[in-house]
Amino acid sequence: MKRIIILAVLLMAAGTVLFAQSSELDVWSQGFDNAQSLIEELGYIRNIVQGNYPGSEAFFARALSRLILEFPDIETLVEQEAADSIATILAYQLGEAGHTDSAGNLWQTVEYFSNPLVKAEALLALGKIGDLTYLPHVIQVLTDLNSQPQSNIDMRERFERIAYGAISSLEHFGAPEGYLPVFFASTGWYADRIKSHAALSLVNILSDPTEPLLEIVNGTGYPYDIKHLALRTSENSQSSQENKARVAVAALAEGWRQQVSDNHQRQELTQMRMLALNMIRRYGTQDEAVYPQLNRSYLNGATDERLAVLYALEALASEESVRLLSDYLGTIHQRRNSNTLTSVDEQLIRVIIPALGNIGSANRAVSRPILFQIQQSPTWTGAIQRLAGAALTQIGN
Repeated sequence: MKRIIILAVLLMAAGTVLFAQSSELDVWSQGFDNAQSLIEELGYIRNIVQGNYPGSEAFFARALSRLILEFPDIETLVEQEAADSIATILAYQLGEAGHTDSAGNLWQTVEYFSNPLVKAEALLALGKIGDLTYLPHVIQVLTDLNSQPQSNIDMRERFERIAYGAISSLEHFGAPEGYLPVFFASTGWYADRIKSHAALSLVNILSDPTEPLLEIVNGTGYPYDIKHLALRTSENSQSSQENKARVAVAALAEGWRQQVSDNHQRQELTQMRMLALNMIRRYGTQDEAVYPQLNRSYLNGATDERLAVLYALEALASEESVRLLSDYLGTIHQRRNSNTLTSVDEQLIRVIIPALGNIGSANRAVSRPILFQIQQSPTWTGAIQRLAGAALTQIGN
């Protein structure tokens, strides 16, 4: 019985507290309704925020609607500053509450107010609310900012603040459509803190960004450093190994799509191909289109790139791998016989022969003859002949 009485007393006490809080909210709300200026309104809003009253989001939504209606009549700087403070507070509170019905007024706040901090807070609130009706609007804001590099310090800071809010908004939306604008923000004209924020937001927008990254790698009009960054982003993403390999194969092909004379671009392409080759080696691929590109890198690349091709072919361990490796070995053997062997050839052969051995019996009808020739040829050193013999043993009859 005692326990029942105690519980009843506690419930009554809790009800009294809630009633008191509700009464306080009503008092502040009535005061707000009777306020004669934006400065008075701001005071009431701050008191309600400080009180942290249950159900206050309905008041905040009503207050924002009133602010939007009052906006055209703002004339003085003091009124504008008060309006900016009100809009910032209300956008934050409504975003935290996820007040969906306020999405329209929040977008009007973005459009009406010139203060970049107000715009940023309203954009962020839209993302927290997650009303997809306004996703294209936020995307357009960031897309426009990305394309408007600023040299003027004041304008630069202004645009960066808005961009920060748009990036944060798209991170909260978590929609695939927002990925590319944020990706381009991470590579854009902004200060490092904005670009870093964008880069960190990407994984929260799309855990597997394969499709938009392929759009960049395969697309026209994107500079090679952006394509290279797209490949690096894929490597660092949470995509599956299969999807990372898809981007790598596309990047390797793109790396040979056209010849460039600019040293910086040529270096960028080389680094992109090297990363693509290492990714193909690690993740593998069933895409037959990779082999012509691997062959092109072997025939035209520098020594490091040619070695990377050999390691990739060994890892793929396919019949086509064996055919290419055997062809390369046959060419080197011909140079040995014609006394045109280079130091690079000697370096390559010490990778090719063990690779064929490690692949084993796949396509042995192609690999065995050339390995046997090298094992039996007096033109090769004993070390190379022993490598060939070991590979033949691994391949078997």
